[in-house]
Amino acid sequence: MLIDWNVHAKKNNNFVFQDFGKSFYTTLKEATPAFQKYKKIILVYPAFTHHPIETVKYFKSYCKEAGFNFDIITNPKEFIIKKNEAYISVSDRVLGFFLEQCRSNNYEPGTDVGFLSYNETPMKQFIYKGISVISTDFKVLGAKAASFVSEEARIQEYIPTKLILRDSL
Repeated sequence: MLIDWNVHAKKNNNFVFQDFGKSFYTTLKEATPAFQKYKKIILVYPAFTHHPIETVKYFKSYCKEAGFNFDIITNPKEFIIKKNEAYISVSDRVLGFFLEQCRSNNYEPGTDVGFLSYNETPMKQFIYKGISVISTDFKVLGAKAASFVSEEARIQEYIPTKLILRDSL
């Protein structure tokens, strides 16, 4: 059984995956009202990440279709926040850099700058005033995988990705 993301899955494999493409695009569309207060959206996609590259493709498509100025940063050393910009990150390391720069520049997340993180964790609802996230429901993903193990029933399922808006965006 393959779990989390589709890497070299074959037709007969059992799997429970999250969708890093179309579902990601859909959640970005849901976040459009929050993005509209910013002049630019930047995807921070570090070269060290193992996050699926299809996210970059769908990010570009969304920004072009929605009419947003955008950029992609692959080197975290180039990550310098600017007022009136929103950031999407697939790495929690970048979240730390973001909050550190907010403090040193006296920027208010969700007002002066925005941040949207990938993957919900228990702490993200408590960090600062809450970090907005794009995430699959890992409890559902785990329950489906456990069901496969206990029932030995064939499974080929994508668990939807959802947007959780908090004060950071």
